[in-house]
Amino acid sequence: MITSLLRIRLCGAVAAAALTGLLLCPGAHLAAALPLACGTWLLAACGTMLNQIQERHSDARMIRTRNRPLAAGRLRPPAVLVAATVSGSLGLVLLALCNWRSAMAGAAALLCYNGLYTPLKKHTALALLPGACCGSLAPCLGWLAGGGRPGDHRMVLLGGLLLLWQLPHFWSFALRHWADLQRAGLFPDLPLQPAGPLRGLIFLWTFALTVATLLLPTLGVLPRWPTALLCLVFWIGPLRRWWSLRAASAAPETITPATAIDL
Repeated sequence: MITSLLRIRLCGAVAAAALTGLLLCPGAHLAAALPLACGTWLLAACGTMLNQIQERHSDARMIRTRNRPLAAGRLRPPAVLVAATVSGSLGLVLLALCNWRSAMAGAAALLCYNGLYTPLKKHTALALLPGACCGSLAPCLGWLAGGGRPGDHRMVLLGGLLLLWQLPHFWSFALRHWADLQRAGLFPDLPLQPAGPLRGLIFLWTFALTVATLLLPTLGVLPRWPTALLCLVFWIGPLRRWWSLRAASAAPETITPATAIDL
């Protein structure tokens, strides 16, 4: 129950992205790594708990999420709200110990995720824009925690690449779970038919993302070999789901909460 409430893997991925930003920041002190990782993880856990409070009724209608503690009625919203408040407060304090700019960026990410993305999902596919912006701030937290300048082009590039990656990642995810999203009434204007135009857009967007990733060695952020590896990582998730869409369209109802990717 705790695992599904906190979405540990997702929060861990956010913390890892923040650590990447710290490691790539020139002159950063590695002493900030532990408070940065813990603070980012706690802030991400706060966001996902608030999200499950906000979406507990929608979650109950989807096969993928109906067994989450709030959707299934095993936990009550007030108790989860208290846990989210404590987690978010501790996370912001730890980020402030690194750098106050990092804490401000974390608060902005939380506001973007729970204040814009989550409520807008029921009304428009444009909710993906604040959602992607929120996710792209993770490496920026690390960069700022390391003492990097907020307007540095290298920080903007890192955040921009993560922003670009999230759109094809979500589109392929949405096509894989299109029946669930329709039942819950989420993203009503997104063309979720498995044979629709999003399939080609996923491929083209991922290709463009790979081209943008090649800017990393040009701008002195990463050497060539790590950049090539990063390009491969960016391709794996969207393309793996892109190739599986035919099977998903043939049997979309076979998805279970135990096997579905938690996003």
